[in-house]
Amino acid sequence: MFDRLSEKLGGIANRLRGAARVSEADLDATLREMRMALLEADVALPVARHLMSQLREQALGAEVAKSLNPGQVIVKILNDLLADILGGQRRDLDISRIPSVILLCGLQGAGKPTTAGKLARPLSSQAKKVALTSVDATRPAAREQLQILAGQVDVPYLTGEGNSAAKMAASALKQARTGGHHVLILDTAGRQVVDDLLMAEIREVGDVANATERLLVLDSMTGQTALTIAEQFHASLDLSGCILTKTDADVRGGAALSVAHSTGVPVRYVGTGEKIDAFELFDPVRMAGRILGQGDIVGLVEKVQASVDHEQAEKTARRLKKGQFDLMDFAEQLTQMQNMGGMSSMLKMLPGVNIPSEALSQMDDRPMKRMQAMVYSMTAKERQRPTLLNGSRKRRIATGSGTTVPELNRMLKQFTQMQKMMKKMKGGKGKRMMAQMMGKFGGGGMPGMPKM
Repeated sequence: MFDRLSEKLGGIANRLRGAARVSEADLDATLREMRMALLEADVALPVARHLMSQLREQALGAEVAKSLNPGQVIVKILNDLLADILGGQRRDLDISRIPSVILLCGLQGAGKPTTAGKLARPLSSQAKKVALTSVDATRPAAREQLQILAGQVDVPYLTGEGNSAAKMAASALKQARTGGHHVLILDTAGRQVVDDLLMAEIREVGDVANATERLLVLDSMTGQTALTIAEQFHASLDLSGCILTKTDADVRGGAALSVAHSTGVPVRYVGTGEKIDAFELFDPVRMAGRILGQGDIVGLVEKVQASVDHEQAEKTARRLKKGQFDLMDFAEQLTQMQNMGGMSSMLKMLPGVNIPSEALSQMDDRPMKRMQAMVYSMTAKERQRPTLLNGSRKRRIATGSGTTVPELNRMLKQFTQMQKMMKKMKGGKGKRMMAQMMGKFGGGGMPGMPKM
């Protein structure tokens, strides 16, 4: 979502970090460049002006003037201002009541039913008894869609009785209390545009449900229109946050900055794709660091914890400690990397790795899948002892995996190099060997990865 903005602001921040002296003229030129980057990213003009005026005021202060590294201090100020505009410190959902009601609202097409299903997954994983319901009295298809999504995430769907949204909400809430549900996610009706009838209906549902969280679901592709939508809903419902959907599309990302600053409604979650698990908690502080090219190590660690098979990882670690590493271990490592979103997703979170967004988007993870197919086309003995692979065996494996013998030979060569390094990891030179391995396989040795 913030790829373009991150590329431009990150480049400016890198130049500032290396500056031993920043004059007022240099600062003004930098601020102009930053303002243009913000406006190109669809940030509302008042928000861009506020950010730049605050940055200029603080950058001309005594703290920067006395600093030995004024450029780094200015980047720190910009980081703090961005984090503040995006909503400040991350705030968890208020689900202290039983049942706690999370009310979702927004225009038609923003993705409310899908978001309801996505939100149910992390809450269910916290050992919360979650239920879904829709109070769209005019569109049975919307209720059916949410019912299907409830089945996909393995949570019950509560059918509210009544001929109005408020009556349906009251009925579903009563069922949630009777059933002992911790959380009821309530999806409201949408419209093509904001109108008085929609606002009146949502206010009535909000009063009946007494929701602990009132979240606006916003399509990030609407650009600056998102700000107007957020202001209208906030005036009617007193929103506690918003969820941005379709952030995986080619969007400029300015909506998040504009909405959070202009309405005081922070972004709480972002939808990062069509799959039910493509949903992330939004952390303003960490996102500000990512925008400025400082990476997100905490986010990367969380992604590893959520995606990696810990039992398999421990088993592989024990084998590596003994100096054992075969082709099956190699294929397992490729699987773990894909589960974390592929190489481009990981590189975005690493600090100091400044790769243009165009290069990241062109990074191809298909070669990893082809290598996995080659390994899975081998017998158990062949995976353990690659020296058995003669010409006829290689032709069989290539045919079975839909690849060619030269591709198989390249994969085997890379595996052999990696295996040698893994064996050396047993000694005291482990850290140096790991650095060499990352240089070889991250620096262009593996197909599909750009040279850095």
